[in-house]
Amino acid sequence: MAVAPLLKHWRTTFERVEKFVSPTYFTDCNLRGRLFGDSCPVTLSSFLTPERLPYEEAVQQDFSPAQVGDSFGPTWWTCWFRVELVIPEAWVGQEVHLCWESDGESLVWRDGEPVQGLTKEGEKTSYVLTDKLGEGDPRSLTLYVEVACNGLLGAGKGSMIAAPDPEKMFHLSQAKLAVFHRDVHKLLVDLELLLGVAKPGFGLSRKLSGNVRGAGQQL
Repeated sequence: MAVAPLLKHWRTTFERVEKFVSPTYFTDCNLRGRLFGDSCPVTLSSFLTPERLPYEEAVQQDFSPAQVGDSFGPTWWTCWFRVELVIPEAWVGQEVHLCWESDGESLVWRDGEPVQGLTKEGEKTSYVLTDKLGEGDPRSLTLYVEVACNGLLGAGKGSMIAAPDPEKMFHLSQAKLAVFHRDVHKLLVDLELLLGVAKPGFGLSRKLSGNVRGAGQQL
């Protein structure tokens, strides 16, 4: 008795899984779109400098009000952002992230210490403020984000190996607090790993089975 294949329409299945974990397609309903829940704004201010200043000196500068959508630069300058935030009381017991998306290379400073890099190019766009907000934890914090006006591999005009664009401007596209759903993240990682393992395996098995069938026909 013939046994039906476990995955008859393998291409359709792969495409469905790809869309379910995609950062581009169907993010209104797929796993990527459910990584974060409730969100709230932060208060921003910033200043620009052509020099790379130490933290102790940078935080003493005059900061001006800033907002999402602002441009800063040019190339090789540094923009420092002061991020003042208040975590809602309703988020007690949940994991809370600072979500940050800007051009350039960013570094989060907390209590005078560098704690994490952020970059859109490296797909690292959030910092964990707390993995579980406690009843007595402080909910008002001030962070600093140091943004270098260059990409991960320089500031080439049009491509990373081109000469630098000295007049390039950079943009802040997101700055907010959000609840992070760790269970969704775990499921997303599992599916991405399984997809990565399965795709070449199915391609190879189909090729091998095709060769076997072809050899049998020749015999």
